[in-house]
Amino acid sequence: MKVTPICAQCLLERAVKQVHLATTDKDLQSRVVASMMELLEREFTVDSVPCYIGTDRDLLVQRMTGVDPYKDLKARSNEMALRILPELQMSIDMMRSPVQKFRRAALIAAAANAIEFDVAGRDFCLADFKEIVDRVESDLVVDDIEPFRRLCKQVRNVTYLVDNAGEVALDTILISQIKRLGPRVTAVVKKGPILNDATLEDAKEVGLNSIADQVMDMGAPTIGIILNRASEEFKQVLFSSQLIVAKGMGHYESITELKLPCPVVHILRTKCSPVADHIGVPRNKNVVLLRRPEHA
Repeated sequence: MKVTPICAQCLLERAVKQVHLATTDKDLQSRVVASMMELLEREFTVDSVPCYIGTDRDLLVQRMTGVDPYKDLKARSNEMALRILPELQMSIDMMRSPVQKFRRAALIAAAANAIEFDVAGRDFCLADFKEIVDRVESDLVVDDIEPFRRLCKQVRNVTYLVDNAGEVALDTILISQIKRLGPRVTAVVKKGPILNDATLEDAKEVGLNSIADQVMDMGAPTIGIILNRASEEFKQVLFSSQLIVAKGMGHYESITELKLPCPVVHILRTKCSPVADHIGVPRNKNVVLLRRPEHA
């Protein structure tokens, strides 16, 4: 997925918000924003991918301030998700039908993608999340859950690309349901802080290691997948996958630029207009979208 004009606004606005989280030094704030404008001038072209520029923006803010702006927010997200996790798990355990259980788990995973900060034009607070979960079914605008479930019964391995902290705790519900259908699940997080994305530290904190068969990182802190920065180990896992579950908009932006050998299930909430428009749905809706390889 390529950038649109509104992406420039979001990329710069998010840099401003991040630098204010990172430091109160006005001169440093101004220098970071100036550097971000230079970055946009260099990298923002009609062929750019939003999450690639977003990655360089975040690394620029971290490098110049020496701070991970989202560290505290990520911790709060994990705590919130762990508090609500037992209630959500119980709602699934009470269902008799395995089909219904899988559907509910996928819907929770989609709603969990709402845990995001500093998207232009969208204010999110942690208290909003329960309301989003309550209306998760009515907010679903792309429903490929049943084909997704059937694929899980046919494959031997699934690569699950995790997105945000907090969200990762609720992903354990869907990963458990996938494993019940037979495949081995490798969960992939980011290597080091980038946005509010989950790292190995977050995975350990929420118990992902005890649910997935393997937890690994991509080899780099990137929004979505940037192949020339990823580790060889991750690329081997990615390209030997029989099914990929990709959480979030960053993975959607990057994976739509790649030719992968297997079906991809995108699970996300459309938090910005460019992603929503690319999919062809409204903003702030839930999506479970199955995309098959072009050669299939």
